Amino acid sequence: MAEETKETARAIVSIKDIIAKKKAQVQEKTATVYVPSLDGEITVKTPSSDDLQEYDQVIVYQFSRTRDPEVLQKVTEKLVLRNVVEPNLKDPELIEAMGCKTNPPAIVQEVFTPAEVVDIAAIMMKLAGRKRGEAVRLVDEIKN
Repeated sequence: MAEETKETARAIVSIKDIIAKKKAQVQEKTATVYVPSLDGEITVKTPSSDDLQEYDQVIVYQFSRTRDPEVLQKVTEKLVLRNVVEPNLKDPELIEAMGCKTNPPAIVQEVFTPAEVVDIAAIMMKLAGRKRGEAVRLVDEIKN
């Protein structure tokens, strides 16, 4: 008898499994995140499916072709702007106080360091069920 490996012990995904997974993903989740530059916590939420789709499209169609880090930075900042719940980064008083009245999306750069923006976006992606390093992988090689 062949020894069962971790890979072969998994079952084939059923339609019910897919539906249950989708229902779980639809639920909006929030998380509290400590931000060192603010020496305090913020609340973030799961990005909407539209936000995730836009992020994916920019990564696939723009960044992958140009390798321009500014493209990646802008789409990541947009994701953070839309999905930080508290404090409300879209608050007109905050935008004016931070000198971003003519360019409200720049509030993200004013409030967070570049590294924090990346980390916050990664947490949002994790809330959405996307985890780094857990890509689709081949289980059985195709045999001729």
